[in-house]
Amino acid sequence: MRYGFLGPETTFTHQALLQALAVMPEEFAAAAELVPFSSVATAAADLRAGDIDALMAPIENSVEGGVSGTLDVLAATDSITIVAEQTVQITFVLAAREDTALDQLTSVSSHPHAQAQVQGWLREQVPGAHIAAASSTAAAARDLAAAEAGAARGRAAVCSPLAAEHFGLAVLAEGIEDYEGATTRFVLVTREGRIPARTGADKSTLVLQLPHDRSGALLEALEILTSNGVNMSRIESRPIGDFLGRYSFSLDIEGHIEDRRVAAALRALHRLCPVVHYLGSYPRVDGRRAEVREDFADHAYDDAHAWMQRLTEMITPSDPSTEI
Repeated sequence: MRYGFLGPETTFTHQALLQALAVMPEEFAAAAELVPFSSVATAAADLRAGDIDALMAPIENSVEGGVSGTLDVLAATDSITIVAEQTVQITFVLAAREDTALDQLTSVSSHPHAQAQVQGWLREQVPGAHIAAASSTAAAARDLAAAEAGAARGRAAVCSPLAAEHFGLAVLAEGIEDYEGATTRFVLVTREGRIPARTGADKSTLVLQLPHDRSGALLEALEILTSNGVNMSRIESRPIGDFLGRYSFSLDIEGHIEDRRVAAALRALHRLCPVVHYLGSYPRVDGRRAEVREDFADHAYDDAHAWMQRLTEMITPSDPSTEI
């Protein structure tokens, strides 16, 4: 199989993909081909076209929240399925072509999400440096390493320790993230197909478009989840793009589509919402099981269904000859 990831090598997305392959059967992982992409949107297009078989993409960060590029791709695509997730603890270094005093730096480049996670440190330590955007943390390190000596003078990159080592950069400072223990969550996406079997410790991802200009529509959607005992662990709003004020909502909920409570909630959301984009159910990387009340357990839904079926079987067919 061919796996796409936000490249180049040594990005945190690359690390997440390597983690995912490490828990796969050895012969399966050994045959995997890893393909770097400059953006999630480009990789998703190749995934839909069949040029790659799966894609690892960042979806959520503990500091910055949802990754808008990935959320927009997922919201706009109805032929892909999330089959797994991974988390990577994030730590950054400041690296340059050669050992350089911090007060000599004029430019620091990195991915915008990385910049947001080190902005406090940068303001304090290199207040005069211009902050430039790169397509990824590894791309910032790679481009700096490839620059001519004169052009690289005064420049630095915020990247992972692995990227600095891989591209032969000098580390000027370590552990520069503003929040120790920051974590990014990644999802492994395939073309629409089989959903992983229920494990009991699962998560499902949805994208909803609510009825337009209907007061309380979001509340109604959330009440559907509540009334079925479905806990929501993430919600992000993203503009649909057709005109101002129209948003879709990306949600992660605890549970698998095989869980009766999740299936019941999805059926009700389908009645309410003009668009319900189901992106898949997959095992939680932390293995934590949802706490489900007894009245939301599968058997409670099955018992209620059987009870209602018995009642409907008691209905006497109407006899036209007795009608007045």
